[in-house]
Amino acid sequence: MSTPDAVTVRPSVLPGSRPAVIVLPGGGYEEHGRAGSEPMAAWFAGIGLHAFLFRYPLRTPDTTGLLHPAPIEATRRVFDWLRAGAPGADVTIDTGRVGVVGSSAGGHLAASLANGIDDPTLDRPDFCVLNYPVISMEAPTRPRPVVGLLGEAPTWRERRELSMETRVDARTPPTFVWTTADDRIVRATNALGYADALVRNEVDVEVHVFPHGRHGLGTAVRQPHTSQWTRLCENWLRYQRVLTD
Repeated sequence: MSTPDAVTVRPSVLPGSRPAVIVLPGGGYEEHGRAGSEPMAAWFAGIGLHAFLFRYPLRTPDTTGLLHPAPIEATRRVFDWLRAGAPGADVTIDTGRVGVVGSSAGGHLAASLANGIDDPTLDRPDFCVLNYPVISMEAPTRPRPVVGLLGEAPTWRERRELSMETRVDARTPPTFVWTTADDRIVRATNALGYADALVRNEVDVEVHVFPHGRHGLGTAVRQPHTSQWTRLCENWLRYQRVLTD
C-alpha cells in the first residue's frame, strides 16, 4: 500500500521507530490553511515525531447539503493506515503512539476523531493537540465552519451532534489545547468549554490561554510570549510518554 492521496509525510529528524501524528490544517472546511499547517508539521518532525499533513475533503461549489461525514471518514482511513505502520511511507512508526493535531476547523476534525464520532467503539488516537480549535457548532464565533461542514441550514440536532464539547467520554485521549484571549475568529470559549468537558469526564488535559495573538498563528514564531506553546507542548508530550528521548 502506498501513501494515501492528500497526505504529505514529514519524517522525524530522529532515527528509528518514532511516534506519529496526523496534522489537520484549518480553513473553515472550505480551504486548507498552508501558512500554519506546513510549519506545524515541520515542527513536530523536528522534535521527533513522523508528521503526516492531511488535506482532508472540503466543501466545494458542487457540494450540496452536508459535507459531513466525508472529512472524518477520510481522516479515519489515514489513522488506520498509521496504526498499521504506514505501509509504503518509508518510515518506521511506533504504532502504539499515534496522535492527531488540528488547528481551527482542523481542531474540530481532530477532536471528532479523538471522540470517535464516526463510531465510538472504534480505535482512538493516543493523544490530541488542539490549536485555537473550533469546538461548538451550536454557538460558533462565525458561521463559516458550520456552513462548510453542515451546509446553509443544518438542524439543531446536526449542530448538537457535531459540537465536540458534547461528545467527550472516558475514551477521549489526553489532550493539549491552546488559544489566545483576543482571537476574534474562534473565541477562546471554544477551547475552555472543551477543556471543561474533558475535566468532567476525567480525561487528562492541559490548557493554555495566551493574552494576545491573531487567529491562525501556527507555531507563532513572531509572537514572543505566545510562541512558548511549542515548548509547553513538547514538555507535555514527554509527560505523556509520547516522546521518551
